[in-house]
Amino acid sequence: MGQTDLISSSQALLDEAKQFMEQNHWQQAEERFKQVARKLARKSLRSENVKPLLTKALTGWARCLIEKGQLPDAIKIARRALSIMPSYEEAQNLFLNALVGLGKWQEAIRQVKRWLKRQKENWKLHLWAARIDAQLENWTDAIQHLALALRLSGNQAEPYEVAAQILERKGETKRALLLLKKGIEQIPDSPALWFTLGQLQRNLGKFREALESFEQVLKLGHDTPIVREVMGQICSEIGLIDKALEHVLKGLEQDPESPNLLDLLSFIYLQKGLTREALQVMQRLVRIAPTDPVIQFKLATLHHQVGNYAQAVMAYQRTIALALGTELAKEAQQILEVLDRHQLEQVFMLSMEDPIFRTKLIRNPQEALLEKGFLLSESSLEVIHNTDFSQMPKRHGTPQRFVS
Repeated sequence: MGQTDLISSSQALLDEAKQFMEQNHWQQAEERFKQVARKLARKSLRSENVKPLLTKALTGWARCLIEKGQLPDAIKIARRALSIMPSYEEAQNLFLNALVGLGKWQEAIRQVKRWLKRQKENWKLHLWAARIDAQLENWTDAIQHLALALRLSGNQAEPYEVAAQILERKGETKRALLLLKKGIEQIPDSPALWFTLGQLQRNLGKFREALESFEQVLKLGHDTPIVREVMGQICSEIGLIDKALEHVLKGLEQDPESPNLLDLLSFIYLQKGLTREALQVMQRLVRIAPTDPVIQFKLATLHHQVGNYAQAVMAYQRTIALALGTELAKEAQQILEVLDRHQLEQVFMLSMEDPIFRTKLIRNPQEALLEKGFLLSESSLEVIHNTDFSQMPKRHGTPQRFVS
């Protein structure tokens, strides 16, 4: 295969990989990147036509590994990309992301400083240094790198975002607020800056101002599920329940299976007193995330509230199984015990009020309990089996007729 054909076929594979990445099909994308990397690695790296393609293939491969949670492997592949093109920005970002993801902050800052010796005017590297220094609480260095990133970047929104986040973390919220407003004065059409401003205002308890900032995000055409979720949360917190519902439903139009939006929708329905609607939403959420113990616990609680005792018991049992040994499991177990006693009381009460149910209890206790939607523990079932319901007193005013 000639070099022209090799480059053409490699580009076609890279295009396929890109399409898979857009669909979050990371395994398929990784396979394409590997194919390109292996084909091109056999060729001379002195070829200026081969170097960029090989670097892109290795970088894409590293990105897939990060998305799959294989961070040590991602570091190795990103390092290979950087050995070919040391200043390749995407490879640098992936390399640092993987280091940070593994908690290797000291190694990350050493690497950034090595790169900065050769790229002193690279504002993105200064921003990386600021982030890492802030994590290490090297505040003086972090602020110096922030100042350089702001000066070198021109009218870029990202340095203002990061600077505000770092200043807020440092406890300088007023300074962060002023810096964001300055950034918005220079870049008024940046949805990212308005969003960051809204988050900061929310954290400061300025909910109405935060909503105005998020409204500006929407006006700038950045209508996303995350924006709708945050606006729904704020409206819910300050009692604008109908507005909260509107935002959440808009978000779900864009992402019908968003766990966060569905969870929030269920909560909003509860705020509106619509328990059964909240339960229906939670059932949708369970189908999406069946192994999440918190969601199972919420489902159990809602079943409990509407009197679906059997379903509540099963959901509490699933919570315990999924969160074994945790405080959540202990709480679920305590509620199960209370619910079991409550059901037992309900059975006895109903047996005194309902002669048909009492007769069925005498004949076939398990079938009678199942028919009424009860699900009792083994100990409570033993109590039922050892009770002579024919001797139970009848409630005053209750018909004494038995059905044979």
